[in-house]
Amino acid sequence: METAILNKKLLSNIPKLYAFSFFQCFLVLVPVLVPYLQDKGLSLKDVFLLQAIFGAALIAFDAPAGYLADMFGRKRALIAGSLICALGYQVLWFGSTFTHFAIWEMILGFGMSLQSGCDVALLYGTLDQLETNGRRTSFLGRRVTSQNLGEGSASVLAGMLAAVSLGLPAMMTAFTSWVPLFIALTLVEPPGKRMPRTSHVQNFCAIGRALFGHSKMLTFAILNFIFYGFGTYCAIWILQPYWKDLGISYAMFGYLWAGVMFTAALFSRFAHAIEERLGSTGSVILIAVLPIVGYLGMGFAPGYWGLLFILAFPVCRGLNQVLFLDAINTRVPPEMRATTNSVGSLGMRALFIVFGPMIGHLIDTRGTTTAVSSLGFVYLIGFCAIALPLLSQRRHFRME
Repeated sequence: METAILNKKLLSNIPKLYAFSFFQCFLVLVPVLVPYLQDKGLSLKDVFLLQAIFGAALIAFDAPAGYLADMFGRKRALIAGSLICALGYQVLWFGSTFTHFAIWEMILGFGMSLQSGCDVALLYGTLDQLETNGRRTSFLGRRVTSQNLGEGSASVLAGMLAAVSLGLPAMMTAFTSWVPLFIALTLVEPPGKRMPRTSHVQNFCAIGRALFGHSKMLTFAILNFIFYGFGTYCAIWILQPYWKDLGISYAMFGYLWAGVMFTAALFSRFAHAIEERLGSTGSVILIAVLPIVGYLGMGFAPGYWGLLFILAFPVCRGLNQVLFLDAINTRVPPEMRATTNSVGSLGMRALFIVFGPMIGHLIDTRGTTTAVSSLGFVYLIGFCAIALPLLSQRRHFRME
């Protein structure tokens, strides 16, 4: 009887986690964040430097926060992270200098570190307890779809508000950032094994063995998830100056961003069906080729034709966030899932710390065309260095 009651409560976690993902990404300012910061007197180099500061904060806090979540509970971590993120967006709303925005990025980095991977760990823990039959990618796909729908819906609103004032999206984001906190308070922590609190050194050694010493396929899956996550993350910050160079109005930024997010939502929702049609090898090739097509297309296509190639990034994002993330979470012990997901996020941010300011400087000095073309060739090389080693393991590689 107690198990039936618990399972009924846990069943409500699934739609709540989808709602959490939706509102976590319902950030109305994001589609116009670059022009908003430029309007405050920041250069593109400053904007990318802020993202590097954000990445440094994540590197400092992400893995420890995921580890603490695995040890003390994912719900507690989500609540704390949601509260801190909401406070951070109040700083963004009232900020007016580079220092203010740097403080915002550090607060946000700490808050998102506590959130990072916990919703996925809670989702998979819930599915473990409910003994759900069938492929878990469909559940993860709906979660990623909810994220992209949240960002896409916020983008439509951003376009309407930015047409009036760039300050209105910042104000709206400050208000809506509190919603994830209220959702997190209603979640139920699924029972299960937690990370032991006896020896932290032994725990970290066990995590290292599980992620990078147990299976070459898992190691390469993590590296691909990081590398292609970095590619789509860079695109996010390049698209806005790219649109500006094309003479597109700020009001249209929101609608274009919505199109990008809704495309990502569509492909994340049906990622499992695409993988079944193409097979795991074909899916990896598709994910690896899309950034090459996107960046080189933006760099060499004349005028507005470059907009067509932007669609490569949301397709890549939707597939990467479902297929690779599922491949990783189904292969690591349940008690270290939050830590594992944090490691993936940490790796992507680490790449941005190193290369983000360089990309921003390249855009400032040489223009977006040179920057995106350069990234296209980087991902062409990356196909050989990152994707091909994973494909060499294809006889053992299964996304399900």
